[in-house]
Amino acid sequence: MIKAVLWDLDGTILDTTELIFGSYRYALKKILSIEVSDVEMLSNFGEPLINVMSKYSTDRMDDLIESYREFNLKYHDDLVAPFPGIVDVLANIARRGFKQAIVTSKTERLSRHGLNLFGLDGYFETIVGVESTDAHKPAPDPAIEGLKRLDVAPDEAIFIGDSRVDYLCASSANVPFVFALWGPNPGAIDRNKADFAIEDPRDILYVIPERGQRILSSNELEKT
Repeated sequence: MIKAVLWDLDGTILDTTELIFGSYRYALKKILSIEVSDVEMLSNFGEPLINVMSKYSTDRMDDLIESYREFNLKYHDDLVAPFPGIVDVLANIARRGFKQAIVTSKTERLSRHGLNLFGLDGYFETIVGVESTDAHKPAPDPAIEGLKRLDVAPDEAIFIGDSRVDYLCASSANVPFVFALWGPNPGAIDRNKADFAIEDPRDILYVIPERGQRILSSNELEKT
């Protein structure tokens, strides 16, 4: 029986695509005088910032991170918004009595700021941020930490995310994975690898039925 939901944040609850693109472009242009494609930037989504920037330069990694955060903090509130339908879904899941947690590769402080911006913080018992575990997505540690804080077993939760690292984190922690196709990169993984792949956040309510009702299979969900 499902008792809890682990949520990725960026690209799943909050649409931060343009903010992330802008932050990468600004930092890489300012520090290394290079430009990267949208496809390349998308491939890095979900990973901790330090991991991504180390791919471009270990010597100037600190400068890259500082510049990324400079742009990100300056434009965050103007370039971020919840995906359509998400607010109602979070409220509905909370009303049904399920526990919810954020499992993200960004800091807890910035995650909480984004949630507070839209009045979403009250739906979550905890935030597992990049500082919460020594190993990060795609390792299972963040998901395992989220399960521990919510006091649920892997088969009593689902993990909703939009990226390859979300999928790997969930699957290696033995948590059923819901692939958020409304995110910025619906081709991040083969949708058949996910336990569920859904195009509209509101369809999560079919995955998480009212208490005592049977959970639908992925094939059944596609027919609803």
